[in-house]
This record gives sequence, C-alpha cells and structure tokens, in this order.
Amino acid sequence: MKRSISKEQIPALAGLWLPVFIQMGLIFYFSSQPSGSPALELFPLPAGIGHLGGYGLLALFLYRAFNKGFLGWSWRAAGYTFLGAFIYGVTDEIHQFFVPGRQALLSDVFINAIGIGLALAAIRFIINGWFYKRGLECSRKISGL
Repeated sequence: MKRSISKEQIPALAGLWLPVFIQMGLIFYFSSQPSGSPALELFPLPAGIGHLGGYGLLALFLYRAFNKGFLGWSWRAAGYTFLGAFIYGVTDEIHQFFVPGRQALLSDVFINAIGIGLALAAIRFIINGWFYKRGLECSRKISGL
C-alpha cells in the first residue's frame, strides 16, 4: 500500500518537523564551533547542561513529531524518539572529532541519552499523566459524568 502526502497535510507536517530540524541545526552549529570560539565561551551553562538540555529539547520535538502531538502516550513514538535522538548524538560526537580543539567523548553521548530519557519521562508522566488526568476530570465535571 502506497502512502502519499496531500497538499493539505504539508503545513501540519512542517509544523511538526520544522522544530526538530531547527534543534538539530542548533546542535550542529554549537558542535561545529572550535574550542575557544565566542559562541562556546558566551554560552552561560556548563557543557554537560548544554548537552542535557539540547538533547532533551530534541527529544521533546521528535516525540511530538512522531506522535503527531503530545497527548496520548505511544511506546512506538518514544522508541523512535530515543533511537533517532541517540543516533544523532553519536554522529554529532563523531563530527566533533573533526572540529579543531574539540573531541568526541563517550561521556557526552551518555549525557545526551540522559537528557533524552528525562524528556521522555516528562512527556510520559507529566504531560500524559498529570495534565491528561486533570483534563479528563475537568471534561467530566463539565459534561456532568
């Protein structure tokens, strides 16, 4: 069965995937900066926090794109998210090996994975747990059920 994308679906798909590609571009930009560059020196947080936050944000955007939104938990979307963000993190560390004054570190890959996992946990337990239940309670009260 061949699946095609209609012209009406393009804006919705762009809205889901554009943040993913922008975040990937930002990660690539910072990884491309040589050691001692102003972009890295002016970054206000330690490098580990940058990795944690950058890959956590990438995971949030990826999950949203794979799941077509945040509501409703999908193990499949979570698996694709983890795998996609993790592979991007590994390839980014390989890329850093070729940037002057930078190095590829296994510890950075580990920190990236923690950021990805924390983001997925936040989606699972905060957005789809607490907020989802509160939304159901509100809708039941409004509908009188």
